[in-house]
Amino acid sequence: MDNKKIFSQVIDFQKNMFESSFAMISNIQDQSEQMFSKVIDKNPLIPNDTLKICTYWMDLIKKNRKNYKSFADTNFTKVKELLKINDPNDAGATKAETSSNE
Repeated sequence: MDNKKIFSQVIDFQKNMFESSFAMISNIQDQSEQMFSKVIDKNPLIPNDTLKICTYWMDLIKKNRKNYKSFADTNFTKVKELLKINDPNDAGATKAETSSNE
């Protein structure tokens, strides 16, 4: 089996594992946020400023989670592009090797 194909399969496997793990963690965080919001909203002892800070904190976590996901997706795409860029160069190298052997 070609090394590039194996490496490509490894990258695909790693991306799928990342996607699954990220989805699981996102679901846990979303459920935690919902429970936290229910507890805070129903509690009359928590001042409005604290509610604003908690809301800001939850929004910041969502934003950073989204940024992390896009960063990881971008880098997985870059790695896949590197594999595709190298294919024509190696094909040219093999042609040069075969022509020099003749």
